[in-house]
Parts: sequence; C-alpha cells; structure tokens
Amino acid sequence: MSDLGDFIYVGTGRNILINIIKSIEPMTKLPVLIEPDPIDNRAEIWRFKKDGYQPWQIVYKAPKDSGITGFRFMIKHEPFGGSPCLFAATFGSKVQILKTTNGVNWFILPDNVLQGTSSRAMVIQKGKVYVSTIDELSQTPTPLLYSSKDPEFYSWESLIDVTATGFDPAKNPTGAISNMAVFNNKIYVGIGDSGGAQVWRTNGPEPKLNDWTLIVDKGFGDPANKYTLSFGVFKNHLYVSGTKELPLAWFMPMGCDIIRISKNDEWILIVGGNSFLPLTASSGGVQKGVSGLGSGFNNPFNVYAWQIQEYHDQLLISTFDDSINMEVILNTLLANKLALEQLIGKTVTNLLIEIYESVVGILRAIKYPIGFDLYISEDGVHFSSIFLNGLNNPNNYGGRILYVDGHEKLYLGTANPFQGCEVWRTREIDDDDRRSCGKDHYKSLGLIREIICDKYDIISQNVPAILKFLPKEHYHRFF
Repeated sequence: MSDLGDFIYVGTGRNILINIIKSIEPMTKLPVLIEPDPIDNRAEIWRFKKDGYQPWQIVYKAPKDSGITGFRFMIKHEPFGGSPCLFAATFGSKVQILKTTNGVNWFILPDNVLQGTSSRAMVIQKGKVYVSTIDELSQTPTPLLYSSKDPEFYSWESLIDVTATGFDPAKNPTGAISNMAVFNNKIYVGIGDSGGAQVWRTNGPEPKLNDWTLIVDKGFGDPANKYTLSFGVFKNHLYVSGTKELPLAWFMPMGCDIIRISKNDEWILIVGGNSFLPLTASSGGVQKGVSGLGSGFNNPFNVYAWQIQEYHDQLLISTFDDSINMEVILNTLLANKLALEQLIGKTVTNLLIEIYESVVGILRAIKYPIGFDLYISEDGVHFSSIFLNGLNNPNNYGGRILYVDGHEKLYLGTANPFQGCEVWRTREIDDDDRRSCGKDHYKSLGLIREIICDKYDIISQNVPAILKFLPKEHYHRFF
C-alpha cells in the first residue's frame, strides 16, 4: 500500500492459499472452503480517493503471460528530487518492478539484473530506491539487494556479491533478506538462517563490501526464530519480529517474538520467551520478554507480527492469526486422506485428523476470537489489544499492512484469502477500545497446548514425511 496525490493505492495477491497448496502438491484436492470458480491468478492494483467521494477503481491488472500473481511491496519516491512516483514489487515466477507517475498508467520496467521471485521490502536512502528480493525456489538462499536512482533510467546495481574477491562472511550478510528498514541513517536487513534469524546493518549510510555489522543472531536468543518478517521504528528504537520455522509454524502454531534495537546496537526481548512447543533444547532457557508477554502475545496462533508501525506517538503491531487455518488444514487432510495414508500410513493420518478435529472443536467451544490481533503500546514495552477478532471478521487472518499517509491517516489492509482483502481507515485510536494484555491473556488456550504437546513427539517423528506436502523451499509463499 502507498499513496500518490489524492489517492491510496493497494496491490493485491491472488488466490493465496490455493497457490500455496498447489505449489506444494499439484494433485491436492481443494476443500470447497477455499476454491473459487473460475481461478484468476492475475494480480491487480486498486486505488481509492482519500476524500471518499469516488468508489474503488482498478488501475492495473497483470497481463496474462506476465507470471505476476501478487504485489508484496509498494513505495513512493521522488527521483532526483522531482515529481513523486510509485514503484510496486511483484510476486510470481520472476520478481518485476512496476512504475507509475500518475497512478493510472503502470509499466513493467525492463530489467535483466534482479534475481528471485518476489520482494518483501523496499526503502529510500540517499536519493536511491533499495529493493531486497527473495528466491523462494533456491535451495541455497543468498542475500539479494539492489539499488537505483530510478530503475526506469538506471539499471539496478547488485550490492551484495558472495562470490566477490575478498568477500568476508563475517562482515557481510550471507542469507536471504526477508525484511529491511532505514534506521539511524543506516540500512538494516533481516536474514533468515537455519541457526536462527539475524539482523545486520551497514556501517555507513549505504552498503559496501565487507562494511556490515551483525547486530543480532541465533534467533534473538532462541534458534527456533528462523525469520524476521517485520521492522518498525518507534521512539529511537528499531523493532524486529521473529517467526519460527515455516511452514511448520503454520502447520503447528508457534507464536512470534519481538525485540527492539537501540542506536548503540544494544537489543532486548520485548515479547517472547515461550514458543509454546519444545522445539529446541535451548528453548527452556530463553529469557522472558520485558513486557511479561510470552511468544505471540501469549498466543501461539499469532505466528508472526506482520506489521510494526508508529502512529501518533504510539506503537502498533498487527499479527497473522493462524487459528482459522486449523479448519483449512483439517478439511485438506480429509479431502486427501487416501493419498496421505499411502504416504505416511493410516495411524499417523488418523492421528493428524484427530488432532485438528480436537483443536477446531476447542476453538469453537471456548469462543476463541478468530481473526488477526492489533496491539498498541505507549512506551514500546507494555501492550494493550485494540481488537483480537480481525475487525469482527474471522476470515481476516492477517493485518498485512499498516500505512500512514501524508495527512496522518492510518490505513489497515487485511489478508483474507476466503473473501478478499479489506481496507480500513481511522484518524485516531480511542482509548476505550483497548483491553489489557496481562498474564492471563489467552489462558483459555491451555487445552490446545495439552493436546499438541502430548502428541508432539509422535508428530515430530513424522515431520519429514508430512513436509513432503509442505517443503521448506516454499516457506516464503506463506507470507
């Protein structure tokens, strides 16, 4: 999401759950719950006039053979200090960058430099556009970072070359970049790593070979945190979220953690310290977050903090709440029961079905508020919840975008693969909307904890077989 002139612009993804499942196992039978008819995977860009006097208008639809199935990032830039324009980064068979100067005419920019299949982050620094890309299909992910004054006229410059003469892995990021931010006049990047997520920064305003510093590694003290999915600046600190192994954390929910980093490279754990499941031997000794809230704000279904945004001197954090996908997984298991029995046997198949039937039943019995959460903090440490139910729509499983326009209006874009995304707007957040997040926050999930933990050893022994339906090389497709 971004804005240009009198309009807000929203780039969409198409048929997310279907494309996830089909990319993993093309022969999977889809439950009716998520199957549209007909299937149209051509991504779109829409706009809305800020004064509300015009209806939503579609301004771009991807060409049939473009391979563009979604947009993951959009940013406004003023090349050479001139007129503003928008750049939009695609998701699909190959990452592509679109540009518009008037919001109506969008052009795919010619390019033979960018690698990867999508981008989750773009920033502006020193008059240049920086874009980090991800190659979802790569078995050996590498850092892909590029810059250009204006990619319409200047080719992208690759900024990290792991094959360069003299490349020092101790002084450069070496893994896939999942997020990026400008903080303290430096560029910070989040790196996915099997040994735990990392955060690196440039030593100067712009990236140079062997001129990076590792700030955080080993998953913020818990190696179970494999990726960083959101960055946000608040009160002179950089906030970073950590997410557990994907797609496993989507399949078996484990809550996200959040740290903050000072300008002096010191960091502390804000939310986390209890990943809900005994994934690693080190997890038992992980420090507790200073907020007093465990992973996922004490909720394992908050698999990641999707957006971190400052607004009116307050910190907002939206989540991806995986609870509604428990029914999707159950329906998919039932629709493919025979195929699963041949792959992992009847015993394990029936056990998985039993687990998800129980989890879905408990969520309904305890009247769990299905839908993403939105949390707020005045000081960046103590949090309240604004809502826990996806803005009264359980199909809104993610707060995908929090965007503040030039007029200080806050826009929220949801991820909703069941009905389509929603866009909400507000001028202020009423104090009356807040609910405390104490130690009993989501205490009612104890029954689900018992079920999953009791069966965890049996399930974990069969994870390699289960992951044939959910292979690691597709993890980025989940967000």
